[in-house]
Amino acid sequence: MQQATSWRRWLCGLCLISIWRHSESTASIDRIQKHNLELLSQQLNRGWRAFCDAPVDEGVMALYEGINPSDARLHVMTITNQSIQLPIKSMPELRDFDINPQRKTLIYVNAFHTADSYFSVQEHLTLLQTTRRDLNIIIVDFATNVAQLYYTVRHHLSVHGYSIYKLLSSLTDAGIAPEDITLAGHSVGANIAALGADLFAKSSKRQVGQLIAIDPATMCRTTDILVRHNVAARVVVLHGEGDVFGVRVALGHVDIYPNGIGYFPRKKLQPGCDSKICSHMYPFVLFMEALIEGVMIPATKCENWAKFRQGDCSFENTINIGLIYPANAKGLYFCMTQPNPPFTYMEHGLRYRAKQPEKSKSHNA
Repeated sequence: MQQATSWRRWLCGLCLISIWRHSESTASIDRIQKHNLELLSQQLNRGWRAFCDAPVDEGVMALYEGINPSDARLHVMTITNQSIQLPIKSMPELRDFDINPQRKTLIYVNAFHTADSYFSVQEHLTLLQTTRRDLNIIIVDFATNVAQLYYTVRHHLSVHGYSIYKLLSSLTDAGIAPEDITLAGHSVGANIAALGADLFAKSSKRQVGQLIAIDPATMCRTTDILVRHNVAARVVVLHGEGDVFGVRVALGHVDIYPNGIGYFPRKKLQPGCDSKICSHMYPFVLFMEALIEGVMIPATKCENWAKFRQGDCSFENTINIGLIYPANAKGLYFCMTQPNPPFTYMEHGLRYRAKQPEKSKSHNA
């Protein structure tokens, strides 16, 4: 009897030790994952190269949900003006939602994550969907958190590009004309959108009407820059930071450089910004203000930033940041904006005008 009691006590102790070790192991994994996320957030502020090379424990990260390509989400509107979240595999079901072939279509590819702040990506996109009911707006989110962004950049770029291609195919099968589709994306999302547009063009022999690439990301390698002028009928690039996040070189039919940042090497930060990641986000906020608030942010064609500052440009060739651009718009465009909303200087009556030639002085004898 005493021996049986001792045996039961030994088993009970063994079970308690096992439970304790399991609890310690789980806590240890959670601590490692917390460190992973903190490290990624810190390195992202330093630029793509630092983010890609962050010494995270991918083995532990793989234990958590949200990092697989299938974890991407679609956001579409219902006829009752509600935004619905769907898994990425639900693309064939889009025709059951408020998608009207008579309207223009905007597909926004999100692949950049920010914490809730002035620059909150998700908050702006939700507002865009509920405000612009004149458009079919579909948001594809590949970066609901910083871990998903990491896997998007490091491992899933090609898969996500293929997903955009399949989405385009589903929409055209539902009666949406390719020329009525605008693909837009910021940062990594610009490259994914470009890849999807390119795959669609090669498969269908038709191009989407427009790609708007907002400060396309350099990412881990320069070969990852997929935005090119031939992936859509019109490619518009809105630059923001040309050092550790964005691209300096012109990539599209139209390249817009707000405040010359990303073009002029000696100018580093956008107005009101104290960091490069802020400058990277700045053109996204300009684009959102133009679409949501209907604010006109004009940019004028000029040979370079220096001539723009001197007023030595053809100021008749002026465009507004947004979705609609003249068919003849082509080349480099520059604009001046403010540190805070409304970002346009037109609120103060600013108009771009050519520099007037100085009148020759006459001297009386």
